[in-house]
Amino acid sequence: MKYVELLLFVLIGIQVFYFFIFAVAGLAPHELILKKGQPLTRFAVLIPGYKEDKIIVDTARQALEVDYPRERYRVIVLADSFQPETVQKLRAIGAEVLEVIFDHSTKAKSINKGLEYLENDPPEAIVILDSDNVMAHFFLRKVSDAFKSGHQIIQAHRTAKNKNTPMAILDAANEEIGNHIFRKGHRNMGLSSALIGSGMVFEYHLYKKYMAQITDTAGEDKQLEMLLLKDGHTIEFYEHAYVYDEKVSTTKNFGKQRTRWLGAQFYFFRNYFLDGLKHLILKGNVDYFDKCFQMALIPKVLLIGLMGIVGVVDYFTDWLTYNWLLLTVLYYSAMLISVPASMYNKDLLRAIAHIPVAIVALIGSILRINKKTATHFEVTEKGQTGEAK
Repeated sequence: MKYVELLLFVLIGIQVFYFFIFAVAGLAPHELILKKGQPLTRFAVLIPGYKEDKIIVDTARQALEVDYPRERYRVIVLADSFQPETVQKLRAIGAEVLEVIFDHSTKAKSINKGLEYLENDPPEAIVILDSDNVMAHFFLRKVSDAFKSGHQIIQAHRTAKNKNTPMAILDAANEEIGNHIFRKGHRNMGLSSALIGSGMVFEYHLYKKYMAQITDTAGEDKQLEMLLLKDGHTIEFYEHAYVYDEKVSTTKNFGKQRTRWLGAQFYFFRNYFLDGLKHLILKGNVDYFDKCFQMALIPKVLLIGLMGIVGVVDYFTDWLTYNWLLLTVLYYSAMLISVPASMYNKDLLRAIAHIPVAIVALIGSILRINKKTATHFEVTEKGQTGEAK
């Protein structure tokens, strides 16, 4: 029992210190050095969607209304299994529509079709949005400055546009914790930002080259990260370029979404961890190994519950040592300092009380994972697009 406890303590302790170090690093500012007065970038904004008839027209309309010259960007909806009337509405408001059909739909397949569609008139850079995303009004101007300043791969600051339920608030807080630790904190430590899957900007030819290598997976953003970091590319994080994203509002959709995410995480851990370790030892590629290591991390919400239980047991019994209590305090501190001050209000407290429900949903997600989870796309139902802020 003693050795099992020691092993468990070491494994969880590594993760807790990992979170804590990058959470502290994220407290420092991360400002990009930008070259002003550069010509505006020619963008293609790709919006892949699968049966997203309910929200896609509003998303495309808002993308067409950002403050950027219309002749310098195109909005292209990659319409997988959309209704004919939806396609007509999209074209009527000025969006381009590429209809795609696959026996087995994935986001990567749609994007690759979109990149092929652009071959005859390629843009300088690609912006990837999800079908519920809204760019901030000056988003394209900001990322144009960053792109012209030499940043070929940029993860923008994706943040919540809805906080209408306790689950949506938890999801929003989880996103900001990820921004703080895996994006801002990592860049401040000299490592690459994590990609999120949307709100991303890439140099066109570079993106096309790497997307062509993506296999049949539902976690295309994670595989793309692996390939880019393995080859020594750096992913930048632009904290002040905002994309607003709809957060899941119900426990059912939370569990459904996490099943897909966790399935992809397990898949990439199995297939990349040892390769990342090899590249760390033989080539000193810390960035690539760090990404592979992230695939071994326990989900943040689940670890909150686990550390809470262990911490309470540690305090009231002599079953464990007080080292566990210290570990719990460190982990909770890392989470708390990673949540933006603007989110600290009564609604957040009510959402925190909802964490046990989220943990149960997360455990259910883990139990539902099977071999098809990482390769089969399952859409998470969204109900609104909201207005850009």
